[in-house]
Amino acid sequence: MVREREDWERYRKRILRRVDDFEKSKTAFDKEKAKFEADRKSEEWGRESLKGKLRAAEELLAKEKA
Repeated sequence: MVREREDWERYRKRILRRVDDFEKSKTAFDKEKAKFEADRKSEEWGRESLKGKLRAAEELLAKEKA
């Protein structure tokens, strides 16, 4: 009975450690995912800004030629 109790306690500690490791990994993953999403949005906004500037320059050139 004592042996079974010891085995159970070791198993319980091992499982709790795995759960803790999983939660830490999940938190790190969520942070990395949020950073990736922010970088992606920033890149998209930068690209849209450049497209807008290009359109404005093209319109200005078209007006100058006309």
